[in-house]
Amino acid sequence: MLIGSIIDAIKIPKIFAIIWGVMFGLGASGALVFPALDQSEIYLITYVIGIISIALLTLFAKIMTKRTSFGNEMLGKIGGFKRFLETAEKPQLEALVNENPEYFYNILPYTYALGVSEVWMNQFETMAMQAPDWYDGHSTFSMHEFNHFMSDTMKSAQSAMSSSPSSSSGGSSGGGSSGGGSGGGGGGSW
Repeated sequence: MLIGSIIDAIKIPKIFAIIWGVMFGLGASGALVFPALDQSEIYLITYVIGIISIALLTLFAKIMTKRTSFGNEMLGKIGGFKRFLETAEKPQLEALVNENPEYFYNILPYTYALGVSEVWMNQFETMAMQAPDWYDGHSTFSMHEFNHFMSDTMKSAQSAMSSSPSSSSGGSSGGGSSGGGSGGGGGGSW
């Protein structure tokens, strides 16, 4: 809490963090840490190294919060590209698609990464577009259906990635193989 308030990661009054840190930090140290430091010299050395490490981490966290000029430039370019994706007008988009028929599909992954895919696809709904080579629909290609197809696919992928894996029940059953041998049925676990 004390370190977080110093580097402005936690928005609390600094006096509160100092009082909290002194009360609980010194209280815990007095009851648990300081008696252990008398036990061995290695405990004292480790404790001092830990305090120095925390001080250095706090110092570097305060110093390194600023982006480099290159980082600011890239962030500006990404922000400008995102604004373009959100606000591009139909004549401009039609010109880009006429120049490069794959333009929509080449930019599509970036729209998902920047969170503007719905806006991007809606801008193309009224344009006559060819289906991508990998798209296999049941009827004539329509941007509206493609939009729903991609949205459903991305929602399914996000759901699959965010769900936790199922836990397996104890024991081993079945006859899998490992290397040259086989794992017999039902006895114990691997």
